[in-house]
Amino acid sequence: MNKILRSIFLSIFLFTLTTSTAVASLYEKSIDLFDLQDQRTFNAENYSAPNSDGGLTGYWPDSFSINWNISYDLGTQLWSYEYILQGDKDISHAILEITNPYTENNITNIQINGSPDSYESLGLWYSGQNGNSNPHLPADIYGMKFEHDENSLVTYSFDTILDPVWGNFYAKSGKDDGKWVYAYNNALGIDFFDSENKLDFIARPNGGTCPPVVPEPISSILFLTGGAALAITKKFRNTKNNT
Repeated sequence: MNKILRSIFLSIFLFTLTTSTAVASLYEKSIDLFDLQDQRTFNAENYSAPNSDGGLTGYWPDSFSINWNISYDLGTQLWSYEYILQGDKDISHAILEITNPYTENNITNIQINGSPDSYESLGLWYSGQNGNSNPHLPADIYGMKFEHDENSLVTYSFDTILDPVWGNFYAKSGKDDGKWVYAYNNALGIDFFDSENKLDFIARPNGGTCPPVVPEPISSILFLTGGAALAITKKFRNTKNNT
């Protein structure tokens, strides 16, 4: 028994050690189940889904936030994405990253503010080459551009077969006191989007299949403890049979 328990504790210790020291970018990685609803703002960085504060870079005079709600329909086998953007100035357009390649039939039932609509265009948006269209866009981004009548609160929604992963977005207003008003998630301004912090990304559609996962290290600890329980049960059974 003591050998089994020592083995269990050693396994958990080694797992904790390796997961705490291994650092890798979360970009295009599957999101955890509890990240299907969350938000990003300009407030103090404090990650606690589904109401995380922080994670945004840019300039919005008073406030700006992006919320998302993602759900899966077992009947249609489609993901439903909803993004709610809100600021103290009207939002002229937003770009939501999507993995390239992409086909139009990947996205259906597009709505803007609850009414059937479509995205304005799809393509690669280049940093520093869009003039007044996307000022201060820090990196190239392939995605869907949504335009609409300017409003300080706007909702984009659509259905898709594409699973949610960590990615990027960009939003823009007009000018305030001569300064462009814009916002994007922190990782968009980091080289190669290289961040291991969930707060630096938003959840967005992937071009392949990356279903949400049970958050680590919970799944691995469950695996270890489940295997340990089986080992202990087997040990007791063998001991009983030998008496």
